[in-house]
Amino acid sequence: MPLLSSFNEGRPVTYFRGHPIYYATLLTIAYSVGVVLTFLAQASGNWRLLVATLALDSSHSIFSGRLWQVVTYSFIDFPSFFTILGLLFLYISAVEVEKYIGKTRFLTLYGIILLIPVVSLTAVGTALGYQMVYFGNTEVAIGLFIAFCTLYPGVQWFGFITAKWLAIASLAIATLSDLGTGAYVSVGELWLICSFSFGYIRFLQRGGELPSFSFPSLRRRPKLRVVPRSRPQPTRKPASEPTEIDSLLDKISQHGLSSLSPEERAALERARAKLLEKDRE
Repeated sequence: MPLLSSFNEGRPVTYFRGHPIYYATLLTIAYSVGVVLTFLAQASGNWRLLVATLALDSSHSIFSGRLWQVVTYSFIDFPSFFTILGLLFLYISAVEVEKYIGKTRFLTLYGIILLIPVVSLTAVGTALGYQMVYFGNTEVAIGLFIAFCTLYPGVQWFGFITAKWLAIASLAIATLSDLGTGAYVSVGELWLICSFSFGYIRFLQRGGELPSFSFPSLRRRPKLRVVPRSRPQPTRKPASEPTEIDSLLDKISQHGLSSLSPEERAALERARAKLLEKDRE
């Protein structure tokens, strides 16, 4: 299986009191906050305002410049038991997917999952002249769970069912639930997202790679300066004193006393002083 990620790609974004924090962790926290805000908006009578501000509108989100709705629509969700269970499944599966395929590939997967409803609903709504409002994170959570089950199809859940069959069951239950309530748009988006998640992981497992884009870092890089490497000066072995004096005397005989340097004159003076001390003894 050629799907590999570098060491840095699989590392957490940061740590909080010794616990690793991944992008999937931040994503789960954000969705939890979205559930709380949805409950508060519904309880305070601001439900319509919340939907009009944050939900995806096939007629206005793109063409009217409400580009924030491309992301915020998935953070609107009604609080319920299944919502809490979905967030738990989202956290477990998304973190494992991120650790396996790396940060960049995980964010690519999540970003395309978000864009699938935006592109498909905008195209269908424009072609048919319909205005469709879409929100919720159920399809996103199931899509990431499908990606996890594609990576680990043999992992057992609850001690008796493998991830492969749990994924099939989740997809079937969600489909029947939407069909029962007449949410045909949600059924279509669910199958598009799950099909992409499965295909993207298979694509990576076969050695494929989508183009990646590098963003400039916000950290200021230190200025670098090239400093030439200093060459070590060769050290001269100290010559024996008689040999040094002989060479100085030869130099004086050939070029005169004025040809000596101050250091050579000092050496000659020290040798002269030693000879005088020996004569006195």
